Amino acid sequence: MREHRHIGRGREHGFSFIEILIVMGIIAVLVGMVVVAIQIWGRKGPEFLTKQRLQKVAAGARQVHSTFEVYPPLDIKDVPKLTGVVPKGKIKPPRNSTNEGIETLVQMLYWQGLKYDPQITDDEFINTDEDELGAPVNKRNNPELLEIRDEWQNPLIYIPARSYGEADAEGVRYMTFDGIDVSARPWKSEYGGFEQPDSFQLFSMGPDGEPNTEDDIRHWRD
Repeated sequence: MREHRHIGRGREHGFSFIEILIVMGIIAVLVGMVVVAIQIWGRKGPEFLTKQRLQKVAAGARQVHSTFEVYPPLDIKDVPKLTGVVPKGKIKPPRNSTNEGIETLVQMLYWQGLKYDPQITDDEFINTDEDELGAPVNKRNNPELLEIRDEWQNPLIYIPARSYGEADAEGVRYMTFDGIDVSARPWKSEYGGFEQPDSFQLFSMGPDGEPNTEDDIRHWRD
């Protein structure tokens, strides 16, 4: 009788119990790392995205200054007088004095004659106080007085240097995403005077939705 041999085939076997435990341990470590990364991003992600947005908007404010030799004012009614540019539409005073500054900055980022793309997407705008000018006055052809928001859905705060004294004495009224009125003031330097004395302050109220607190995110600070 002829004996058949199978050449080149080793012994077939499944994973041992030890090998399975090792694989399960590796998977557990990887899952743990992913969970930690998600938790860190949940805390730091909004802050990172808000900082990026602040830098983008600050670049737009500097472009306005480069074009008109003036930073966007606090009051939108001062825009034509400071820039010498009168829009086709008529600027009507907003029905409230809420979110001043950032609303004016948005209007000037899209002002007629400003050849600049701020690269702000629609989902970065918000209108917490739901006001409008009554007629579109800029390239966006939108009569709403929009604000630019942070990652906690609150409007960014913008105060030009020429209005620091007024804003510090009276505060600038802002409305949060939850409909709460808060009063924002320019940040003061620890050495006296105001921070960013020759330009403007642009900042987010941070996670707590309160201006001028420690978790505020300021465009001029890392």
